[in-house]
Amino acid sequence: MMRTTAVVFAACLGYSMVILDTTVLNVALPGIATATGASSTQQQWIIDSYVLTMTALLMAGGGLIDRFGASRVFRSGIVVFTVASVAGAACTTAVPLIAARAVQGVGGAFLIPAALAVVAQEFPDQAQRGKIIAVVATITASPQAFGPTLGGFLVDTLGWRSVFLLNLPIGVLAMIFARRIQHSVARSRPLDYPGIVLLIVSLGGLTYGLIQFTQGGWPLSNLLAAVAVAGVAAVVFVVIEKRVRQPLLPSEVRRSPTVMLYALAGLTIFIVFYGALFAANLYFQKVLGFGAFTTGLLLIAGGFPVFALPIIVSKVGHKLHPWALTLAGAVVCTLGTLFGVFATTGHSTEWVVACLLVVGVGFGILTAPHLTLAMSVSPRGATGVVSALANSGRQSGYLIGVALVGTAGIDLAGYHRAIMVAAAAGLVTLVVLIIARPRAVVPVQT
Repeated sequence: MMRTTAVVFAACLGYSMVILDTTVLNVALPGIATATGASSTQQQWIIDSYVLTMTALLMAGGGLIDRFGASRVFRSGIVVFTVASVAGAACTTAVPLIAARAVQGVGGAFLIPAALAVVAQEFPDQAQRGKIIAVVATITASPQAFGPTLGGFLVDTLGWRSVFLLNLPIGVLAMIFARRIQHSVARSRPLDYPGIVLLIVSLGGLTYGLIQFTQGGWPLSNLLAAVAVAGVAAVVFVVIEKRVRQPLLPSEVRRSPTVMLYALAGLTIFIVFYGALFAANLYFQKVLGFGAFTTGLLLIAGGFPVFALPIIVSKVGHKLHPWALTLAGAVVCTLGTLFGVFATTGHSTEWVVACLLVVGVGFGILTAPHLTLAMSVSPRGATGVVSALANSGRQSGYLIGVALVGTAGIDLAGYHRAIMVAAAAGLVTLVVLIIARPRAVVPVQT
């Protein structure tokens, strides 16, 4: 029992470090820009270099789990992430900081799939695993709830470097608990290096084009060219995956439309949540002039439901299929974006906070059931790959969402445009989930 508890703690701490850096850093950006001289484009890359490398390498992380075992990959992820965080705190200019953030993303690409694979290894029973995933989702959602406020407090009292140094004690504690994880079975599996490179080119081309365009540095033709490069890389990736001996996406996963659709739903719903969160953060600080701590307090409206709801949903909604819960949460998220549209000059703060609150409630309802749903349709022997795919879809949504709302901080109209992007992503999520509806929606434990 003590070993099992230690494993859950290790998974929660490792996963939390990754999520923490997607929320704490947002409110620190103005302070970082002042200290390092980062331009507005570089500020976006300080966020997106982390998410880009993590997203592109998540599938490689799944392959590494199959090759070296979840326990070894998990511990390696903790070390890489912690060391990169300390390096980030020591940076004095923007470019080295962007590089340190990219290395953090490598550690995150190891930690996310390995944390879920460790849980799956420790709890083979699906019903019990669903409950544990709900626990992990609740604990790891605490950075989403309190990360912006914590980041604002640290920045205002200790400076922006403390945001990075915060990962040092968390990483040490996670490594102590990780010693209790059983040695995982490893299989001889070569890595698909061409697939990894093509994923980086595809995601990187799309992200680079969006960031440059939203910052006003590129004409539309350049954006279209970047999107074309990303699209060609994606097509070549699909072709190569069918021919290589050990692809990032095994044929049984690639041929499962349900798995792919659930991964796509994760991408679009993360655009909704993080698009709304990042747009509000920029609007509060750059337009309304609020400080980091005040902004963090306001952003709790979006994060707290994500922390509070997963366990409640697992208890109250145990008679519902995770697909139904995921759909319900997506509906609430999409409706929540409409509140942002009603933000006006005289009442903008109240409406933006209301938007965050409703979107956060919807996201809190669906975040654990969505992972349970994706894992439930995993082909035999492909748990690590499906875990990586589901989280890759989610992080791609964060990456694209942040890039799309890059102009939100200019004025209230910019915020409105960002929220409309989030609303459109919510509608796409609903369509995808309806298409992927299970033939027999029977009650299962979530």
